[in-house]
Amino acid sequence: MKQELITMTEKWKGLERKTVKQREKADNFYETKLMKLIEEEFIANNSEKVYEKVEYLIMSVGTSYEPLVLDIQLLQPRRILFLYTETTESVLNKIAKYCQLDPVRYSKRQVNETDPLDVYREIKAAYLKWNRPDKLYIDFTGGTKAMSAAAAMAGSVIKVQLIYIGSEQYLTDFRKPEPGSERLYYISNPIEIFGDLEIEKALELFDKYNYAGAREKLRELKETVPAPDIRQQLSFVHDLAMVYEYWDALEFPQAYKAMCSLTKDLERDSRLNPDFLMMDFLPALKRQEAVLKQLDELSGLLKEKKNMDILRGTEYIVPLMFTMYENAEIRRKQKKYDMATLLLYRLLEMIEQRRLAVYNLYISQMNYRDIIYNTERCPEMEGKDADERKRLLEKTVYDIRRQLFKRNVNRYLLDQISLLEGFILLLALNDEISEARAGQPIDKLRRVRSMVYLRNNSIFAHGLGPVSEEDFLKFRGFVLEIFREFCEVEKIDFDSYSRDMEWLNPLHSKNYVRMEEAEPWR
Repeated sequence: MKQELITMTEKWKGLERKTVKQREKADNFYETKLMKLIEEEFIANNSEKVYEKVEYLIMSVGTSYEPLVLDIQLLQPRRILFLYTETTESVLNKIAKYCQLDPVRYSKRQVNETDPLDVYREIKAAYLKWNRPDKLYIDFTGGTKAMSAAAAMAGSVIKVQLIYIGSEQYLTDFRKPEPGSERLYYISNPIEIFGDLEIEKALELFDKYNYAGAREKLRELKETVPAPDIRQQLSFVHDLAMVYEYWDALEFPQAYKAMCSLTKDLERDSRLNPDFLMMDFLPALKRQEAVLKQLDELSGLLKEKKNMDILRGTEYIVPLMFTMYENAEIRRKQKKYDMATLLLYRLLEMIEQRRLAVYNLYISQMNYRDIIYNTERCPEMEGKDADERKRLLEKTVYDIRRQLFKRNVNRYLLDQISLLEGFILLLALNDEISEARAGQPIDKLRRVRSMVYLRNNSIFAHGLGPVSEEDFLKFRGFVLEIFREFCEVEKIDFDSYSRDMEWLNPLHSKNYVRMEEAEPWR
């Protein structure tokens, strides 16, 4: 076969091409005598390169039919889409005739030869119509430069295999490759070269606390970058982004499950690859896993509506409080002050609810007859029956309200109480959280009241405008002060717990090296 191809090629080259008639004779010789031999040689030379069954093939059609014919005969795709122009429809018909294509096996779409948007639209439409197939190839050998470039760019976006038919032995005088020299070429996805830049973009999203965006980009990268070590490390970062995305959304069971999977994978690889990204995070992540375990158990109690069980034990409410605080800090760093204010306000409510629960009180169903008093701090309640205790408490609450509001003071204890009423009641019970570090306890209540007003002016509460940075910082400072006092009362190491709760950033891993500074990884 090889010798016959050489012989026929020499005869073809020897044909005169000075006149139109002579050129037509040469072209006819090429089609009738050479083309079948070229096809057979091409398949023999390139069949080993075909590593999978090609289901779908998109081809841009130019003025030469031969390379597209060779591609079709080699790959034998199940479905073909031809992108042609007004001037190349005849070439398309020649391809279909030569390959004996059944009309149901191919479709065709006419595009503008200079407008890439046409090519983008048709490739997207076919990709979606074929249900985003994995085994889709795009051959951009034919067509104008604009068509080829557009087809290649579209293929890169949807991450399918790009191919073209080429030759290193092109006969300029004949405007064709040396017969038998044609080869199939695979075009690598740009991610092999630009993957480091895409990784940096994903990590920048992580750095901006955009965990959903980082996870989505990392989901693609961890499947497409060629180096297995890099893929594994990206998988770790992807899983951490997923943990924090769930945690940020208060979806604790999903966050806990994802964290357990991540720490298990890190532990598995830590001995062989101690220098991998985030390996130094493992002890901190294990501590966060323990926090998430408590939050996961809390979710079960919430489903059973055991709110008082949650409030009575610090093992559940404290992790929830620090979650609110961490979320608020993230919103602060993002300059989302209204949302941060809302989260800090909720933290204040949790502090109030937890301290009231110590006395067997729940804000939505206040039962003043069943209060468990600390008679060391409220000696006047010693030896009194339930009715007398309630009367004394009611009088104390009324006196505090009078000092705070001056007029229009409610004389009665409420069945459901607000944040401010809760702190008034805690002062009446002489709870430690109501003590003032400076000034009088009533001054501390006035500060609570002013902070409530500030929060109420937020667009997320009752106001119509945003919280200013100045007002937010005042509010944050006050809540942080109360939170620290709460931790002292409950014997919680605020600084240690805060460090454990701080969400980690892969950019701060001691094993992080910018990709362009790392060893070649392709």
